[in-house]
Amino acid sequence: MNSKALVLLSALLLPAAGAAGAADDLQSSRSAGKLRQDQTIDLKRMLEQAEPVVREKPAEAEHYAARVSDQPQLGGDNRHDQLFEIYDADLQLLADLDGDGFHHAINVFFDVDVSVEAATVYAKLYLSREGGPWSQYYTTDLFIIHGDDFEDAYEVETELLQGYPPGYYALLVEVYSLDHAAMVTSEVLDYHYLGRDVTIEDLEHDEPYVEEYSSEYYEEYYYSSGGGSMAALLAFFLIIQVVIAARGSFALSPRNLSDENKKKMTP
Repeated sequence: MNSKALVLLSALLLPAAGAAGAADDLQSSRSAGKLRQDQTIDLKRMLEQAEPVVREKPAEAEHYAARVSDQPQLGGDNRHDQLFEIYDADLQLLADLDGDGFHHAINVFFDVDVSVEAATVYAKLYLSREGGPWSQYYTTDLFIIHGDDFEDAYEVETELLQGYPPGYYALLVEVYSLDHAAMVTSEVLDYHYLGRDVTIEDLEHDEPYVEEYSSEYYEEYYYSSGGGSMAALLAFFLIIQVVIAARGSFALSPRNLSDENKKKMTP
């Protein structure tokens, strides 16, 4: 192959390789959220109607420990008479199609309390795989919290579609207030908080296992095992029936009867 052909082949292959690499660097998911006590909203239907969100994977430099320990502090213009806390939170694993213990859908709820009156807040949700970089996958709508009222707890259901390989994950909830310039509280939901592993994979990895049988294999198995023995047994009984029938016809043949009469007539 000459040099011109090599250059042309490289030009054709490089864009395809680049496209494949770009696809590997993307994460796709869809989410829906609401106040947990709001019975007028069907969260599952909202999730089915939600459009998938595609994001680039975060840089490897942003790691678990740095994200959790380096909390932003309140600025000088913030209201210092309000303090925030995630009083309670939980995470449920949903949808394990192949039964391997890794789930492609999750539901997280969190109850944010505020020390003074009420506040308008929103939350950002992140996932980290086995201590790796945090990847934001959802931002909630604005919602109002009232003191330590449990009825303002919020929940988000998510289906992970692509870019989340099987592994042990942690989930980070960051809460922001409209009256503060920076994050006001956060919580990491992992094994230490929940007391159980968060085993996650995307839908591409969560393929249901379907056992297929071919007719050729079934026939071979049937005749080489119990099916073959049954066929041989039936053939054996058929041969016995043929032999019995043949013997009966031989005993009643005219030639045999004449021979018997001859013996009786003989003095």
